[in-house]
Formats: sequence, C-alpha cells, structure tokens
Amino acid sequence: MNGGHKLWLEQIHKLRKSMETLKSTDNNNIIEHFFTQAMENEFENESIAFKATLKQLLSAAVLHNSTRSPSESAAVILKKTCSTSFPKIRLADIRNYAVFNMYMRCGVTVDTYFERFSSPPGNVEQNSAYLNIAHGGSIANAADTSKLANLLTFLRFLKRVFVVKRMLIDPNFVVKPSQLDWIGQMMVSHIKETSLSILIWNLFLDVFNYNSSE
Repeated sequence: MNGGHKLWLEQIHKLRKSMETLKSTDNNNIIEHFFTQAMENEFENESIAFKATLKQLLSAAVLHNSTRSPSESAAVILKKTCSTSFPKIRLADIRNYAVFNMYMRCGVTVDTYFERFSSPPGNVEQNSAYLNIAHGGSIANAADTSKLANLLTFLRFLKRVFVVKRMLIDPNFVVKPSQLDWIGQMMVSHIKETSLSILIWNLFLDVFNYNSSE
C-alpha cells in the first residue's frame, strides 16, 4: 500500500469518527470541510479561479445523492455547475494529460505508448465514440489543452468525493489506490494495477459521461 492511499484511508477513518462524535453538526458540513482542507493542500499552487470552481463543485457534490457510478455522478455535477463543451480531442490528447500530470504531480515518467483498443470494453455508444478519436496524434491547441486538463481534473476530483461518500455509507466498501489517493498518484496506481491503455479508457469514459449527461 502506497503512502498516499494509506493516508487517505486513515483520514477517512478520522472523518467517520468525527461524524459520529459531532452529532450536532451537519454531516455535509463536516464532509465539505474535510475535502476543503485536502483541496487546499493538493491544489495550493493553482489559480484562485481554479480553486473557486473546485469549491463550487465540492459543495454541489456533497449535497448530491446518487446511485450512479462515481464517473456518471461527477459528470452530472460538472455539467450542472459549470456547463461547457469539451474541446475537440483525440485519445492522444487524453494521454498527454495523464502523462504530464503524473510527471508534474508525482515526478513519475511513463512510456507514452499505449494500445488503442480495436474492440473497446464499453457499450455500443461508448465504443463508437472511442473509435472516432482513437487514432492520430494530438490535435488540441494550447487553449484547448488547458481546458481539457481543467475539466478532467475537476472530474477526477469529483469522482474521489463520490468514492469517499460511498465509503462513509458502507464501511466494508473496498477501494484501490487508483480510486483513492492524490490525483497524480491515482493515475500512477491505475497503470500499476492495469495499464496506460486502461487508464486512458477510464479518462475517456469521464469525457463520454460528461458529454452524455443532461
């Protein structure tokens, strides 16, 4: 177990205890305070506007109850809170986001080659959308690359919120390091658990779910 994942598990245990002890305090306020502290630590070097958006998304996610997957729930919150269109991209642009974040946030370099699935592991609509952007080099310009990075980071931030909320409801719910850690390290762990190709597939699904959500 890596240090970041272990720290998150320990802090969530403390969060659960706080919720049991502070009975006169709204649990949603306790959860939001917990994530705000983590956010200030993880994104201390980001812009004021970036952090303001994260706080807005966090407040909405804490109040949102859903039986959907963390990716689908994150997509709904992002679409409702700051609806915007994803730039035109290819899988190579998603790969570049992942590789850059793993290096920037963790100092980890990875082989940039990844296998494009000829038969993707999703449903018909997901697979069709995947194959439409699977091949060719990156096409996003500097502005679109920045927009893509922000949107994907927002979605990963939100997914982690929904994973933790599930853990608080079900103490027996087991999470892997790829689901619970600092954002860059989650991607590193995802590659260790599966492959870069699967990480990119999951990032693609975040984009797909956002574009498909109402």
